[in-house]
Amino acid sequence: MKIQKLQLVIFTLILAGSATAQNPRLSQIINAPMLANPALTGRFDGQARVGGLYSWQKSDFAEMPHIHVFSDIKLGKYRTYGDEPIIMPNEKNKAVKSGPEAKDEITKPRIPKGYWALGLSYYRYGDGNSPLQAQFISGSVARHFYFKRNRYFGVGGQWTYADGNLDERRGTAYDREISGGTFRYPQGVPSNRVSNKSYLDFNIGAYYGKTTEAVAFEIGGAMYHMFYPKNDILDKDDETELRHRVTAHSVLRLRLNDKWGFVQKNLYWQEGLYLRSKTFNDSLNIVDFWSGVEVYKTNPATLFNLNFGLYTRSFRTVMPMLNVNLGRVATIRLTYEQPLNTKKFNAYNARRAEASVILTHKRNTTPGTRFYNKINFW
Repeated sequence: MKIQKLQLVIFTLILAGSATAQNPRLSQIINAPMLANPALTGRFDGQARVGGLYSWQKSDFAEMPHIHVFSDIKLGKYRTYGDEPIIMPNEKNKAVKSGPEAKDEITKPRIPKGYWALGLSYYRYGDGNSPLQAQFISGSVARHFYFKRNRYFGVGGQWTYADGNLDERRGTAYDREISGGTFRYPQGVPSNRVSNKSYLDFNIGAYYGKTTEAVAFEIGGAMYHMFYPKNDILDKDDETELRHRVTAHSVLRLRLNDKWGFVQKNLYWQEGLYLRSKTFNDSLNIVDFWSGVEVYKTNPATLFNLNFGLYTRSFRTVMPMLNVNLGRVATIRLTYEQPLNTKKFNAYNARRAEASVILTHKRNTTPGTRFYNKINFW
């Protein structure tokens, strides 16, 4: 059994190695699921949550901050398979109620069929020294379904209002690697150009998963820029369109032992894809792959839980992650991304320090509690 688990992990990592090229976005994209797939809106333990992420990125040519703020809420009755409340050792005198939505009922008529979720997010990159700044306001809706006892899937849609501002009088420090993208900026020789551009964008996504005590998995995919919005920041080229972005993710949880749990995550991200490309070069623009593992202490004795992880971007950077869980309310995540070989891979020279805080309302359990029954590892 252990050999089969090891082979499964190695096979997953080998598949991850096929992704190449560059992408300038966040290190903690795994921890910002609504940016990766609209269907993941509402995929968490609890009823509502709000979070914020701050990223300071520096390359050989420029530096700038990235800010991401999000919130999502579940509507109506929602099932939290594996996250039903229990009494912790230090809460013996506190009554914990478990609503019908949290029970793992076998009788078919009593199994909730799913729930709706709504989400809002705000993303911004650039500062007073950046010639190109942009901000994005998104709203998303998702429907989550449960089939039988331990299978689940969901679909979601998202709209985004994008607003870009170009002012080369602010400065000339610009690097595509640490820019958030989605606006075409023909940098060239700075000439004090000033311009504004905005557009509406639409995105869709879906996922499917299954969990057992021994193993759990989830796969999903999304497509962004559904209607090819025009994105020339100078607003002069009517033929320049934003091509589709395609993302795909997988989550694998294996049972190690009674003290430690193991989660392996992958996220594939490709920009610039046409549905029907006539040439190979039309299909590839920016491709990236986040891959890594997280280790959780299972059945923690207290509500304070310290966990850790290690990620990489296309196997050309290394990202250690520290995950601090404070009770059932707050989660703090810290990462630092360091390039491995900047001389060989010139596109990977950015260093990224990121911190995120997530506050959850009516969360049932901490990450390590009932670890081998959970479906929520985002």
